Amino acid sequence: MQIQWLGHAAFKLTTNEHTAYIDPCLIDSIASKQRRLFADAPKADFILFTHEHPDHCDPASCEGLLKKDTVLVGPASCAARLGAALRIVEPETEFTLGEFTIRAVHAYNISRHRSPGKPFHPRGTGVGYLVTVDGRSLYHAGDTEPIPEMKNIGPVDVALLPTDDHYTMSPEEVMQVAGTVSAKLTIPMHFFNTTPADVASAAQRHTDVRLRILEIGDTYDLP
Repeated sequence: MQIQWLGHAAFKLTTNEHTAYIDPCLIDSIASKQRRLFADAPKADFILFTHEHPDHCDPASCEGLLKKDTVLVGPASCAARLGAALRIVEPETEFTLGEFTIRAVHAYNISRHRSPGKPFHPRGTGVGYLVTVDGRSLYHAGDTEPIPEMKNIGPVDVALLPTDDHYTMSPEEVMQVAGTVSAKLTIPMHFFNTTPADVASAAQRHTDVRLRILEIGDTYDLP
């Protein structure tokens, strides 16, 4: 499986048989780097959405990726944006798409709130995904903090973990989650108040975490 970072939380997963996307959205601050990748991207067999926020679930960004039989998957919170075509999943739903075995998992905030009692990502409204192909596993965490349910996810070959330190996790929390899910490789994403250098610095203090920092458009081949 080839993993390509399309910027922010967007990834393309490619096998010999299928092309899948997770949260394929154009983001204003990095759109100049993303547009060619989206314009040249192969059509999607499957698109997975983690939650309804427009930097993760944007129909306009997906238009060029769709074909007649593209399968759209996401939690019920995405239905207002994607309509009846959406195949709705809940945390701990497991299903198969082509050679992809996929389990939706919890993703939510515990301590980060937009106002008292109102987390940015309430429990039950969003998901992450555990994707397995040919015995290799990838965990896209969605927008989340360290949560108790993560102890039931690993071990994983690759963990795609958000590290904006405002809506989701700090670099230190990314290291914590990498350990919790026993990730063989951790790829940070969803930067905001953080930089790749911040994550690299945190990884130097956690020698058990193997880190790969991608530039937008870079790929990693999961052997």
